[in-house]
Amino acid sequence: MKINAKHVILIVVAFVLVVFLFNSFYTIDTGERGVVLRFGRLTAIADEGLNIKVPFIDEVKKMSIRDHNLTMRSEVSSSDIQTIAVEVGLVYSLDPKQVDRVFQTYGTNIENTLIRPTLSEKINAVIAEYPIEAFVEKRAEISNRINNTFAAQVAGSGIMVKSLLITNHDFSDEFNKAIEDKKIAEQGALAAKFTLERMKLEAEAQKIKQASLSDMVLQEMAINKWDGKMPQYFSGANLPFITIK
Repeated sequence: MKINAKHVILIVVAFVLVVFLFNSFYTIDTGERGVVLRFGRLTAIADEGLNIKVPFIDEVKKMSIRDHNLTMRSEVSSSDIQTIAVEVGLVYSLDPKQVDRVFQTYGTNIENTLIRPTLSEKINAVIAEYPIEAFVEKRAEISNRINNTFAAQVAGSGIMVKSLLITNHDFSDEFNKAIEDKKIAEQGALAAKFTLERMKLEAEAQKIKQASLSDMVLQEMAINKWDGKMPQYFSGANLPFITIK
């Protein structure tokens, strides 16, 4: 079969049309938004589903609006200059209505350009207001303050803060040893205090007992212990039993 120039042109045109059609449609998955760029300029935000673009001219950048889990680990200083290693868990998402603002300001890497630096600053600033010995007792309070200050700092940037918690912490080996030594010393002091109190109570009980032993009681006790034999020797004027007149 002979192929002439007309057939070649038709084949080329059909191929070009298929390529154009193929590049004219795109899909945005659930939980995403599409940033449409035309010659590098943001022109639209595409919703979920099938969308149309100008082939070879429009470029689409996909951005997730799902919840993101970010874990940050850092070493910070308390108000008494003690080192604390903390782990913070942040759950956040992008505001679907501000995806264009987020992209124009931070591109697709908002986590490294805004979230991590800002969160690190707030963690350091808040924890620096507390002494290390108050950290465990007030950990929930500290988490809440970090959450509030971080959320206030990023407000209007297109980030929605869902939750922020200190999930783990660790003190330095030196501080842990100091705490252990302190507990041992406190336990020793408490044991000594209990021993002293016991000795005082025993001495007081003995004093009361001695004061309550009258002469008659002593003689009765002596009689109860007498074996019926008269003593061969007497020392002193008092007999160890009651004298009957």
